[in-house]
Amino acid sequence: MTRIARWATAAAAVVASLGAFAAPASAVGPDQYGGYDTEVFTAGCQSAAGRAPDAHQPRDLLAIDADNAAAFYRCNPSTDGAAVQQERVNCAPGAYFDWTRGLCGPAAKVPEMGTRLTAGRARLSPQSLTAAKLTGLNATLVRDRNDGPQDAIWNATVTFKDRAGKVLCVARTNTAGRASCDAARPVSTTAAVLGGYTAEYAGNGSVNGKLNTLAPVTARGGVR
Repeated sequence: MTRIARWATAAAAVVASLGAFAAPASAVGPDQYGGYDTEVFTAGCQSAAGRAPDAHQPRDLLAIDADNAAAFYRCNPSTDGAAVQQERVNCAPGAYFDWTRGLCGPAAKVPEMGTRLTAGRARLSPQSLTAAKLTGLNATLVRDRNDGPQDAIWNATVTFKDRAGKVLCVARTNTAGRASCDAARPVSTTAAVLGGYTAEYAGNGSVNGKLNTLAPVTARGGVR
């Protein structure tokens, strides 16, 4: 389970906000009062599957939106905890989802989460003396931490490009943070072998591409 943090408020229940600056929970420390809990996940609502809701200690399970800083997902477990319904929520104009506190807040004040992207090796199948089919381009996106677990980031758009900067294919990460696709067009055999490919995650800035709550990152991948 890829959990960012847990918090609890002094109140026994807090009304979860679908708007801008009202908070579904306050950052006062995990289980400090045994009240309302909020957990934020990087790998989507699947991370919370199988957790039965506790009527005596209600929880608000949330997940980041890796492609839109001004949105998040609310995870609604079934009554027996066996499944999770994923509800997408938009913050009000001018607000971003603050993943450190589990609420929407002023965009300029939401911290940026560091990210790490690792590209693997793609497969090259020659089709002629100069052209080949490039398959299995892949990269894994995680939260960048100096220590502790490397949390997978789900549903992020990763763009794969050749060394000239031309797009080969685009894919989204799964709950393990891995994106994979095959090149949509033949590539130069020599260029692919010598130059490999680039995987790019552009971040999740939703206003002008400059404000991100998940940092953009690139990685180089090889060809075999």
